[in-house]
Amino acid sequence: MGEIGRRSMVQGGVTALFGAACATCSGTTLNRDTPSSVPLANVDPWGANIFLDIENERWKRRHTFEMLSHAGVRWVYQRMAWNDIEIPSKGSFVNVHRRESTWDRYDEIVDLADEFGLRIVARIERTPAWARANGTSASAPPSNTEDFEEFLRTLATRYAGRIHHYQIWHEPNLASGWGGTPPDPQAYAALLRAAYTTLKSVSKEIIVANGQLAPTLEETPRAVNDLVYLRRLYDHAAGETTDIQAAAAFGMEHEPENPPDARVLNFRRVELIRKLMVEFGLADVPVWLSAYGWNAAPSDFDSTRLTWRRVPEREQAAWTVEAVDYGLQQWPWIGVFGIWFFRKPFELLGPNNAAYFFRMVDPDFTPRLLYRAVQQAATGRTDL
Repeated sequence: MGEIGRRSMVQGGVTALFGAACATCSGTTLNRDTPSSVPLANVDPWGANIFLDIENERWKRRHTFEMLSHAGVRWVYQRMAWNDIEIPSKGSFVNVHRRESTWDRYDEIVDLADEFGLRIVARIERTPAWARANGTSASAPPSNTEDFEEFLRTLATRYAGRIHHYQIWHEPNLASGWGGTPPDPQAYAALLRAAYTTLKSVSKEIIVANGQLAPTLEETPRAVNDLVYLRRLYDHAAGETTDIQAAAAFGMEHEPENPPDARVLNFRRVELIRKLMVEFGLADVPVWLSAYGWNAAPSDFDSTRLTWRRVPEREQAAWTVEAVDYGLQQWPWIGVFGIWFFRKPFELLGPNNAAYFFRMVDPDFTPRLLYRAVQQAATGRTDL
């Protein structure tokens, strides 16, 4: 499909979706038209972040997969926090408060993914108290890398043949993602190398992604500009231990086609990441967006707390689809678009927090316009 025809399909579908006459629309689905020369970019593009590790009700965990499957989402980014699995001590996988094995919930999540035909990207992060320095937070790296390696080996062996994709850590370019201490690209590169080597020792088929970096222009002890941090990572050979380059692409207040600029945070900032990758000889490594989207906080929300700026909800829905279309047309190296996010329990995230307004569905599973737009683009319909 040509660029003009494809864009007409996307814009026409969005217009129909928001029109009063459209209850169930059908049409062409949005996917990659021709194979990419970058092997790991040849995947279904539709993904979403879920948080079933913090969802206590089984029916809600199942319903999450039901709704995602019905929307045409084929990938889920699910946190598998080390400090939620190997809790009390090394080799002990028990939650004494819930009086159960810590594996039970994750086993169920993996079972549900298999049942509904979704693939998991396991986001590995957060160090148990027993494995990190006293007085540090859970985002701190482990004191002994061998403890982390043993955990990864146990995890990957348990889910061998079922989880193939692992993402190592989350936003290490922020102090909040590195134990409250200044970000350290060299130390993170060493942690990534250890994880990569360990996971590949379990199976050569395992795919390893680096930890997503937070898009930021800041250069302080609490945050390092993502482009600066990535260059330093590559200087320490992190590209050699990365099968997939994870990235975040938040549109902020900008439309999808807003051009990239090192001084601006927008959707196409990922092109600057790609430029760095090519510079360091990583043209065969794809980029997967592990966090992606626009925030639709209401117009009366406190502007000082709009970390991701805001757009109207209709633009959030429309631009999310249009940006996937743009990426599939312009970026042969792009893989999954991991929408941030499907849903979080209301008791953990409510409308007093700007992050609440990324959601695809409400806490009670009522679909937002974003869910409907994704469903139509991925499946050609908008019915439940």
